[in-house]
Amino acid sequence: MNLTEVVTIISAITVVVGIAVSLLNKRIDDTNKRIDELRQELKEEIREIRMLLYKVLEVPHKEDKG
Repeated sequence: MNLTEVVTIISAITVVVGIAVSLLNKRIDDTNKRIDELRQELKEEIREIRMLLYKVLEVPHKEDKG
């Protein structure tokens, strides 16, 4: 192999690895966004459930017998 072939092969490998890394990075970013969205949705759902439980389990106040 001469120098031109070696440089061509190294360049091609570099391009392929660069594209693969770029696609993987985009996929990871998309996954992280979705996880953040789900985390926020879960917090809101838990807040709603907590409010409903407080309403359902609220102990009625006893009236003063005087």
